[in-house]
Amino acid sequence: MAAREAVAGVLAPLLLAAIIWLPPWVFLAVLGAAVVAAGWELLTMALGSGAAVIRVPAALTLAAALAAAWLAGPAGLLTALVAAAVALPTVQLGHPERPAGGLTGAAVALFAVTYLGTTGACLGWLRTWAPAETGVRLILLYLLVIWIGDSGAYYVGKTLGRHRMSPRISPKKTWEGLAGGAAATFLAAAALRAWFLPELPWIHTLAVAAILAVAAPVGDLVESQIKRDTGVKDSSGLLPGHGGLLDRTDSLVYAAPPVLGYLLLVGWIR
Repeated sequence: MAAREAVAGVLAPLLLAAIIWLPPWVFLAVLGAAVVAAGWELLTMALGSGAAVIRVPAALTLAAALAAAWLAGPAGLLTALVAAAVALPTVQLGHPERPAGGLTGAAVALFAVTYLGTTGACLGWLRTWAPAETGVRLILLYLLVIWIGDSGAYYVGKTLGRHRMSPRISPKKTWEGLAGGAAATFLAAAALRAWFLPELPWIHTLAVAAILAVAAPVGDLVESQIKRDTGVKDSSGLLPGHGGLLDRTDSLVYAAPPVLGYLLLVGWIR
């Protein structure tokens, strides 16, 4: 726990400072590097479980998809994903064990690019599609609400957790922790709205909190499912007490598409 809190205490302020005081492209560069690193961890997990994955082309394709999304919008992302659907199975022909593992290797590579490319792009758009100052405050609210909700789930589950939520996928997660995380999410959204986004109507604040209360833990479970299938505890040991970047970004990227979609639907972001 001490290592977990120490790492969070160092990295979180640095990230928040970059969001507040540096240009948007710096945030996108940091986010892109984190998402590509998370993708590398996912590909490495699959490789360790026996999948015939060619990691470097897949990671480069993920980076290209994010760049295309942030430079050219949804059309750029769609173009990159279509290109990946053709390119990655073709690259798989270069695997030394071909044709063995060709289907699995290509499928894993395409999944990593599509899943992390789409969710990572949406997280970047939350910052850049809103007006400059509003985008800064929106992404701060989004990140802080998820982190506070995650902390609430962790500490309530550790202290009061008795009933396991998904024993086969994530044995340590409990329904008590989920309830604590949801309560912390709503409280954080209400408090941070007054500080960061008072112009966001209460109905939208509560709707975003509801989305995050569901999507953030589901995103964590999705990643836990992959880890259990590949037989690892953490996606890597990069961050002491936290695991890898995939472990730390799973909820952040997973929740971005529904939140962005909601804010576009109600016209708060155009």
